[in-house]
Amino acid sequence: MINPIDREFKSKLIERIPTKKIVARYKNDFQVDVSRYFSGIDFAEIYECEVTKYRYYYPFSFMGDGVFYIDLSKGKRNYYHERWEHKLALRHVNSGQKWLEVGSGNSYFLKELAKRGVKALGLELNSEEVLKAENEKFEVHDCDFFSFEAKNSEYDVIASFQVLEHIKDVSNYFVKAGELLRKNGKLIIGVPNSNPYLYVFDKFHTLNLPPHHMGLWTGKALKKVGEKFGFSLIKLQYEPISQSELDYILDLFSVGKISVHNLKFFILKAFRRVFPSKLYHFISSFCRKYLVNGRNILIVLEKKND
Repeated sequence: MINPIDREFKSKLIERIPTKKIVARYKNDFQVDVSRYFSGIDFAEIYECEVTKYRYYYPFSFMGDGVFYIDLSKGKRNYYHERWEHKLALRHVNSGQKWLEVGSGNSYFLKELAKRGVKALGLELNSEEVLKAENEKFEVHDCDFFSFEAKNSEYDVIASFQVLEHIKDVSNYFVKAGELLRKNGKLIIGVPNSNPYLYVFDKFHTLNLPPHHMGLWTGKALKKVGEKFGFSLIKLQYEPISQSELDYILDLFSVGKISVHNLKFFILKAFRRVFPSKLYHFISSFCRKYLVNGRNILIVLEKKND
């Protein structure tokens, strides 16, 4: 088994998930048949890189292809939409820049960049979205990041939102980004936050399983991996968590999952049960602001000087 960050880094087995359960979840939730990805494989394994703490699914053959995302977008109509991290990323725009978006979806972010005088190109595996983009006069290529050909140091910014968690070849992603970025260029990445609750409390959440996701990212892992490939941290942010999302976590939380890291959820669940609603919501609003990170992460990295 090869560590996707560095062949020399050791990994440890964290968990094994029956593939039959994964196939059933996709069929039930999205009416999508993913059985072809798991043919002859009984378990999807989760490993953790001992150096960076990045967690990933194995074997790597689970990764979804263009057909999978066309099928998924039919079952999940709002799969591509405006996101929290888009607004934050747009703060890094300067007119005249050249941007590359990896995984441009329905071209929403490309449209926002165009409004701000930015020359942008998108890469997208969903051929139907590529055709729509072409009809709207946006430049989008039907290819993945690794097969995309461009000159070195061509881009001021490379952005990807909800993409890196789908990629198995993490090391080549960061290497290629470093090659395509100009001096002091920025790499902006938005991913789901797998710590603490998406993995710990809702580990069988369908869209956090392969073939949709191949990696389970935390802010700490993103920072460490970025540094490993020559990037320095500019900013790391977590999406604010809503009251409904916090209540969802508490519904999933059980006493058997208590640890030093998630004791706050046990206490909050107790407060919700015994305190009046107004008092509980007052306490939970403080926790949502200062103690509990939301479901998504945005990191801005800068290419170090050669």
